[in-house]
Amino acid sequence: MTSAGMLAPYRVLDLSDEAGQSCGKILADLGADVIKVEPPGGDPARRRPPFVDDEPGPDRGLYWLACNANKRSFEADLETEAGRALFRRLAATADVVVESFAPGRMTGWGLDFPRLAAINPGLVLVSISPFGQQGPHRDYRGPDIVTWAMSGLMSICGEPSGPPAQISDNAQSSFAAGGDAAVGALLALLQRRRSGRGQHVDVSIQESVIRSSFQVAASWDMERRNLPRAYRPSQTPMSWTWRCRDGYVVWLQAVGPYSSTRAAGFFAWLRDEGEGADLLALDWEAMVPWQEPPADWSAVVAATAAVFAKYTKAELYAAAMTYGFSLFPVDTAADTMANPQLEARDFWRDVPHPALDRAIRLPGPFARATRTPPRAPRPAPRLGEHTAEILAELPPAEDSAPVAQAAATEPPGVAMPLAGVKVLDLSWFMVGPMTTKVLADYGADVVHVESNVRIDGQRTSGPFRDGVRDPELCADYAQVRTSQRSIALDIAQPGGRDVVLRMADWADVVVNNFSGGAMERMGLGYEALRARNPAIIYLGCSGQGETGPHRHSRGGGGHYAALAGFNHLTGRPGDPPGYLSAYTDFIAPRFNVALLLAALDHRDRTGLGHSFDVSQYETSMHWLAPSLLDYSVNGRVAGRQGNRQAGAAPHGAYRCRDDRWCVIAVRDEAEWQAFRAAIGDPAWAGEQRFATHAARKSHEDALDVLVEAWTRERTPEAVMTTLQGAGVAAGVVQRGEDLLEHDPQLRHRGFWQPLDHPTIGRYHAPRHAFRLPDAPCALRRSRMIGEDTAEVLRDVLGLSEAEIADLAADGLLQ
Repeated sequence: MTSAGMLAPYRVLDLSDEAGQSCGKILADLGADVIKVEPPGGDPARRRPPFVDDEPGPDRGLYWLACNANKRSFEADLETEAGRALFRRLAATADVVVESFAPGRMTGWGLDFPRLAAINPGLVLVSISPFGQQGPHRDYRGPDIVTWAMSGLMSICGEPSGPPAQISDNAQSSFAAGGDAAVGALLALLQRRRSGRGQHVDVSIQESVIRSSFQVAASWDMERRNLPRAYRPSQTPMSWTWRCRDGYVVWLQAVGPYSSTRAAGFFAWLRDEGEGADLLALDWEAMVPWQEPPADWSAVVAATAAVFAKYTKAELYAAAMTYGFSLFPVDTAADTMANPQLEARDFWRDVPHPALDRAIRLPGPFARATRTPPRAPRPAPRLGEHTAEILAELPPAEDSAPVAQAAATEPPGVAMPLAGVKVLDLSWFMVGPMTTKVLADYGADVVHVESNVRIDGQRTSGPFRDGVRDPELCADYAQVRTSQRSIALDIAQPGGRDVVLRMADWADVVVNNFSGGAMERMGLGYEALRARNPAIIYLGCSGQGETGPHRHSRGGGGHYAALAGFNHLTGRPGDPPGYLSAYTDFIAPRFNVALLLAALDHRDRTGLGHSFDVSQYETSMHWLAPSLLDYSVNGRVAGRQGNRQAGAAPHGAYRCRDDRWCVIAVRDEAEWQAFRAAIGDPAWAGEQRFATHAARKSHEDALDVLVEAWTRERTPEAVMTTLQGAGVAAGVVQRGEDLLEHDPQLRHRGFWQPLDHPTIGRYHAPRHAFRLPDAPCALRRSRMIGEDTAEVLRDVLGLSEAEIADLAADGLLQ
């Protein structure tokens, strides 16, 4: 294991505010030299609460400490020509610049991409903004609540009796965009190895959050149905969240064929506990999925609730681990910091900070690796801590020259960044496919191994074209499995495993997301593959990792969202924890892709392969780090706050005409005055109780009622355009229909690509949240089960028609 990270040769200049700091953090964790370029007085993120001991200070902000570990700090005032000249000297030595200013700011400073490229032709500029660098909404203000609302995800969060809700940790949109920005930067660096030149990567935060949603747009595309709040992709009206003796758990009983088999562990536990006789007596397999339940369904729900109410979260979770069923606790920050799986994997790192009188407990590396793992965290830098050190590294101004680039191996524009990369995809459901989708869409040859014997659960999750349940009509699979090939192969049989081993000889990358230890039990673990292909890059992304007492846990993104703490933070105070769909299924892939791209770059330079053990649960900790630090440092357990935010009022979702919703965020006095003027300066807005921010927060309930009286008379689109035109952040709480049919920004950017499928017909697949001008993303439709089997066996393994026929006769190609 080497100490230098995979990205050690690269330098990144981080100009971003909170919208992009997780991008720099990921690149720094992977070994890049990330320099946080700060203005005099420091980055505004240093002043974002909460603080250590609730005492403000430039080195005491928990968001700052969480998102800027492993970086260096350099102070430069870009508002002055001297500061800009200094930055240009830095840029001449850099590989990547990350910025999140309002579109046009870099141009005003003379630091836009054409002028930076003139200094350093190999430079990659990554621009992160709420809605992208072009289009009718490019200048719209987009704090977290606005991009969350306009992504569609907010429309399904929250109780039906109240407003749509966001996660109360108000940085989720930024974490999503930061992850996508890191992936975009790495793709651009890989393409630079081919072309010798950099490019301008354009990241839309709105599109990033859309890529974190589940089924919202697809339900409209396939079934012309807008999903309701508290929607869950369930086969029955059974609840997802259940109260237990000391909190909540998530659990869902399936019905129909094989449901008793899938719930065998749960039923065994009930029998051993002498519980749930009414539940054990039901014929679950005779019930028809997705149809009206039996008339006595309320009795089923009551019987289930009565069982869970007798036990604690820990007791129920322990039973689930022992008996092998998918029940998980809705954990808080306190629960997470005491989690035995994280403890067993030595996940937390106590990091002393020179400006504090204590160590800060931070999330550890987001993956385990056989070599060059992500870095353990170093403390976030003090303001300007490394300015002198970095200046000493720079050549004199008159000698400044761009960083040396490898000679281009291909003419510009000839190939996508990952052309020639071969990927064996053994994953299913969501987290694995979301990983390999990026690779396939940007040029890799991804071969997905699936089977009719055990159909990929992603094909059965819905929604389906016109509501017809058929694995070849599933929108979820069609949207995510773009640009790949499909081979039907029964890997449960020894002959099927032999074919997989031969395909691994061909592959550069192997991806799976089975539970910990499953690949080894099939004889397909890393050591078995490395013995045949020493340069293989192997990524396993299981729920909780390959080691530890909970490595065999069975669950999906909806379960791990509860375990990580997201559900606990979603909704209004007093409501049950919110449901976030398969939220963590969209977190881990961003880390997975960054790992794989860094590993490919590292292998190009060294010839070395890699093995990564990624825990979906652990990657989620990085998106909740400020709340977790608040507990570990201040002893405060964050809870559900609805849509309220300490630094803004009004700040929430407001009912509009026709039972639709919009969000509004007023964050300072200038915006309050602009808001007053935009709504006609009603008499109530001039009352003393609303005269200051503190006063507005003290009377926030009354303020929300008055604001909603104004919004109720208008469409959400009218509210948004009126307020955004006045410089006030506002956005429509968009539904699937709005995303696909009405959003002019998404249409301008070509986010939805129409594709024609043999069984589905015309459908719309999302592109990625980043745009690479030298690598435009043109998706190809998803495949039917085994559609490419013969082609792959011929192309990859060189089999003859007779040999392929023999495999089919042996029952392997099904």
